[in-house]
Amino acid sequence: MHPSDNRPHCKTRNLLDWLRGQKQRDRFADSAQNALDAEGMTPPVAQGKGMLYRAGVTLADLKPGECGTVRRLLGATKGRLRLLEMGLTPGVHIKMVRTAAFGGPLDILVRGYQLSLRRDEAASVWLDDEEPQK
Repeated sequence: MHPSDNRPHCKTRNLLDWLRGQKQRDRFADSAQNALDAEGMTPPVAQGKGMLYRAGVTLADLKPGECGTVRRLLGATKGRLRLLEMGLTPGVHIKMVRTAAFGGPLDILVRGYQLSLRRDEAASVWLDDEEPQK
């Protein structure tokens, strides 16, 4: 670099360009969030339950992406208590995330967290429509 040349070093210039780009992205993200938070914005309301909602089956019968509502727990008291402690209570909405091959565990989304269950445990969770309000 020649002493009369007052341009910043190449690495420094790249860093400055990157920082300018970050500032622009941050400004865009802030403006997008403000637009989403604007008053009068109402979230879209789902009409019906959709095709991926299943009723009258056990949790083990669900395919990835399908969902349902826990209606009752079957089996021995000890097993039912364990499922209740994990958050699978009647009326809770669940979604099947993935299934392992060769009869392995199932991953479900329940109450905002992901839970893995054995297939025999999942077979004791009965899914059905929500009970009508009286």
